[in-house]
Amino acid sequence: MKRPVVLIPLFLAATLAAQQIPPRPEALTYKPITFLPPAAKDHKAVLKNGIPVFLVPDAAIGLVRVDLIVRGGGYLDPLEKTGVAQAFGSQWRAGGTLKTKAEDLDEQLAFLAASLNSSCSATQAALRLQVLEKDLAEGLRLMREVMSEPAFDPNRLDLMKKSMTQGIETRNDSVQSIATYQAPLLLYGERHFSGRQITAAGIEAITPADLKAFHVRLLHPANMVLAVSGKFDPAAMIAVLEESFGRLKPLPGAAVSPAVPAPDHERKPGIYLSPKEVPQSLVFMALPGLRRTDPDWFPALVANEILGGGTMSARLMRKLRSDEGLTYGIYSIFSQGPYFRGDWTVQFQTKNRSVAYALRLVNEQIERIKNEPVSDDDLKLVKGYLIDGYPDLFENSQAVASGFANDAAIGWPEGYSATFRQNVQAVTKADIQRVARKYFDLAKAVVFIAGNAVEAQAGDEKDHPGLLKDVLPLPVIPLPLRDPKTMKPIGQ
Repeated sequence: MKRPVVLIPLFLAATLAAQQIPPRPEALTYKPITFLPPAAKDHKAVLKNGIPVFLVPDAAIGLVRVDLIVRGGGYLDPLEKTGVAQAFGSQWRAGGTLKTKAEDLDEQLAFLAASLNSSCSATQAALRLQVLEKDLAEGLRLMREVMSEPAFDPNRLDLMKKSMTQGIETRNDSVQSIATYQAPLLLYGERHFSGRQITAAGIEAITPADLKAFHVRLLHPANMVLAVSGKFDPAAMIAVLEESFGRLKPLPGAAVSPAVPAPDHERKPGIYLSPKEVPQSLVFMALPGLRRTDPDWFPALVANEILGGGTMSARLMRKLRSDEGLTYGIYSIFSQGPYFRGDWTVQFQTKNRSVAYALRLVNEQIERIKNEPVSDDDLKLVKGYLIDGYPDLFENSQAVASGFANDAAIGWPEGYSATFRQNVQAVTKADIQRVARKYFDLAKAVVFIAGNAVEAQAGDEKDHPGLLKDVLPLPVIPLPLRDPKTMKPIGQ
């Protein structure tokens, strides 16, 4: 039996010879990769009733994704009705429609191998449909029905309320869940929507009528933005959307959602301790930050990545994890501040007795970036990371469409994507030092610690002596846990 002739080695040898391979790997050269970020204006259309639509077709997949984003969320809840928006987001789809029972709607979507989900955050509600191209018409019909005629089935609502009640009962079970409610209360207060907490009584009081009223209020075309991605023809899709969403008119009681309010809570800098008998404490620090539209945004972004952005090369990660072995991970971030000024925050976990020492090291790195110009290597590394990684935000049509729609719903000006890399590249060492001095003012810090308060205050007497009260010139303030059902401080 004859063996087949193997041509691959001969082909490779000829190819390699033609490329004139250099003697060492570092001498290899590559053609530059050119990436132009998509522009929102090139994908934007507006329906006859004013709803903006962002369309990003992709013929390589057989699915269509339609996202409806609606301005309005938990910030619209009255103080005595905190939790209605969250319940609405859960039940908008799950509670069925006036024409189709919840169980029948589940079956119809399953038969189409489609998904239709709803949610509602503090500032936005959303309906998200994913369906095969061939079933788009039926999928949109069901989506439009859910959008306009939700039934909020009482039985489904009762199940959700039981689940929410069980969830809040675990608020004090871990340091993470404790921080989830304590930190916002410290930063925003009890009256601002960012700090408000749902109670068991509040959950029990939610009725289908509350959800219907919330739905009617939101259902105004001026509150809506659409994103469409996947396999479709843009012109044909616009025609379909005009028939389904473009005919929507405000119902009696519908209103344009007001601007998201900024907090008026006066923060009190300090080191706050909530007791929890665990081996490791959670440490959270916050300083006043800025918005993405601020002229300082890009220098602040680069400064944060050098200091503690979360990568293994960040200074806080290298010092606290790699050098000292105090934590598995530490990260920091400047919030984009979509509606009002954001914060710079840093978070990590460490042994109770290491809290004071770890905070001293964090403070040292903060003072270092304020007082010493960053190195050429650090600046080059972070700029490369931010610039080279930016195309990942546009990895598929869904990411592009939803990103544009989300920016439009928030109200961000267009053009951020087009100039992102140039703005990062333009940041200088002097810029970094200037914004570090401006925003990393430790006298304004709110530090929250959940863990063994006695051990955290005493510090590591053996290896790294030093009391917690001496880490910063701020008062150390006991912060009692709250009753998970009532949110009243325990013992007060």
